Amino acid sequence: MNELSRYKLRCRRGMKELDFVLERYLSNHFPQADAEEIQRFDELLELQDPSLFGIIFQIEPTPEPFQALAAKIRALS
Repeated sequence: MNELSRYKLRCRRGMKELDFVLERYLSNHFPQADAEEIQRFDELLELQDPSLFGIIFQIEPTPEPFQALAAKIRALS
C-alpha cells in the first residue's frame, strides 16, 4: 500500500463533510506537499472528529500550527 492510499484510509472519518474536504485536499494538494505540510496533516488527522470539524469549518479557533493547512483545505470546500 503506498503513502497516498494510507492517507485515503485515514481521511475516512465519521462525518461525510470531513471525508469530502479531506479527500479533495489529498487529490489537489497532497502530491505536491512538502515534509512540513505532511507532518501537519498527520497531526491534524490525529484530532478527534468534532475538533477537526470545528477547525476546518471555523466553528472553533484554528491552532496556529494548523492555520495554513486548514486554509488550504477550506479553499477546496
